[in-house]
Amino acid sequence: MSDSVDEQMGLKEHLVELKHRLTHVLICLFATFAACYGVSETLMDLVMDPLRGQLDTDIPMIYISLPEVFFARLKISFVFALFISSPYLMYHLWSFVAPGLYQGERKIFLLFLVGSSVLFMMGGFFSYSFVMPLAFKFFIGFSGPGLDVLPAVQPYVSLVIKLAFAFGLAFEIPLVCILLVKLGAMSTEAMKKQRRWVFVGAFVTGAVLTPPDIISQVMLAIPVYILFEIGVFFAQRFEHDEEAETANG
Repeated sequence: MSDSVDEQMGLKEHLVELKHRLTHVLICLFATFAACYGVSETLMDLVMDPLRGQLDTDIPMIYISLPEVFFARLKISFVFALFISSPYLMYHLWSFVAPGLYQGERKIFLLFLVGSSVLFMMGGFFSYSFVMPLAFKFFIGFSGPGLDVLPAVQPYVSLVIKLAFAFGLAFEIPLVCILLVKLGAMSTEAMKKQRRWVFVGAFVTGAVLTPPDIISQVMLAIPVYILFEIGVFFAQRFEHDEEAETANG
């Protein structure tokens, strides 16, 4: 009877702590969102830069429905707020989960938490700095006599966010490979045997996560496969280190 009461008390305490941490995270996210919306015009200019660099100076961006720019700014503000407040969110997630983990599990969880955040931001930056300018330059190249480029704000913002998230997720692949090895779920030899399927899967992923055009799909598929090979390389290093430790132990 006492064990049941202790378990119920423990569960209640965990739920109270979870509510407490979620409240802090939501307040932080809302405050950050409000701050981002206050400078949403500047953020909008930042998001427009990859396209504006490929357009002639006399070509305007348009919006075809009255609330379009307002909702585009809301969307941009929320995405930036999510990125800015993510370290605080990760801190609360770590503080809530870590006490229930063993020492080895804490290291793996912390590696995943920090590594996934860094790699996701790297993927978004890669997309913004390299992929988007090249893709937009390619698309604008189809303009000509009778075909004027008049990009609309809302579709453009949605495209930028979609590409940034797609490449952010793709950059998680090396970390996933390392974690699979560290958790003993798969060996690097098994990964190497699946290379042909990974190559096919990379193009399927590109088709699912990017807009329906071959350029965006290829520009995601190729990095996905390269990131897989990078992941296998580093996972193999971890695998060899663990085998050496086991042999010495």
